[in-house]
Amino acid sequence: MKDKFSKILLGIIAAGIWMIVLQNFNVFDNKQDVYVRGGYIDIAGGYVSVSGSVSVDNTVDVNIDEVLGRPAAAYRAYTDKYGKQHNALGVVK
Repeated sequence: MKDKFSKILLGIIAAGIWMIVLQNFNVFDNKQDVYVRGGYIDIAGGYVSVSGSVSVDNTVDVNIDEVLGRPAAAYRAYTDKYGKQHNALGVVK
């Protein structure tokens, strides 16, 4: 009886682990609707597509002419695998 219970319990644990592994590989369709005040948003390709107007509160204007009291310089850092160029902000001594 005890051996049978152990085998069943180990089988349930193994099935649960495999469910997590398969979920991480997006085997299951687990898309969910996300409600944002004013309507729904659709996440397509890792980016958020918003239809309609968007208002943002509590924005801060940042002047990057100087960082920590030193002149700032922008330069091209790298190009990702999708061809998008990314810039970096450096501080000139």
